[in-house]
Amino acid sequence: MNSFRKQRPYLILLLLFALSGMLLAFTVDVSLTDQAGVRDILPAKLPGDWKGLELRFCQNPRCTRSWFLKDLEAMQEAGTAEPGLCPVTLRGEPCGSELSVKAYGEAMALPEDTDIVKMIYRNESKLTPRQVLVSMVLSGRDRSSIHRPEVCMPSQGNTIVSTEILDVPLAGREPLQLMVLNLSREDAQRKQMEHSYFAYWFVGVDRETPHHHERMLWMGLDRLIRNVSHRWAYIIVSGSRDAEDSSLHHDEIREVVQGLYPVIRIEPEEL
Repeated sequence: MNSFRKQRPYLILLLLFALSGMLLAFTVDVSLTDQAGVRDILPAKLPGDWKGLELRFCQNPRCTRSWFLKDLEAMQEAGTAEPGLCPVTLRGEPCGSELSVKAYGEAMALPEDTDIVKMIYRNESKLTPRQVLVSMVLSGRDRSSIHRPEVCMPSQGNTIVSTEILDVPLAGREPLQLMVLNLSREDAQRKQMEHSYFAYWFVGVDRETPHHHERMLWMGLDRLIRNVSHRWAYIIVSGSRDAEDSSLHHDEIREVVQGLYPVIRIEPEEL
């Protein structure tokens, strides 16, 4: 079984090559659809005393500051911020740039109709207070909105220490599989290593997979056989980890996903 899992990406890649040949051999008019397998909203709370905080990002490349929405609203009430504008002061002048749910780099790199929802969840009830970032990316008409995260992680200064598949038990179905990247990076200022995790999976209208190549295969088959291209979602849960005890962040991922999944997932029979 372990041998099959290791070879699985390569088998999928071979299938993709075969599929590409078939797509070149036949002309297919593909119908793009706005249907997605998830709701583009994250809940304000999750079971287990996780409380959500919405994020907004400055679109000025000289600033790129991020804010919690609740803090911006408090500043607006106090008269120190304008709705939808960054309140940072740059060289004595207010920034005043537009705020967005997308980080500046995301807005520049991704197609304009890519939808992104982000929420910081905090849990103060834990012995050690915890914080996780949940992100959901929904592809637009250009299906290139979603990419393989293993490519960009090293460019952000992270070292991928290991990867693993994590099973998340869910009521009434087989466990959901997530890909987990265990990361480390050096904090040059504090001269110490930081350890984190980046867990994700992909969701189609009636598909779920932790494998990028498998998602690409399903997309190709939908285009070829069903003559349709749905919107895929890329869902991420990330946070810090104990480098010596993987069970801690495994349990955290399971708790967050088990609370999140029933809220965001749209079952095929609901469409």
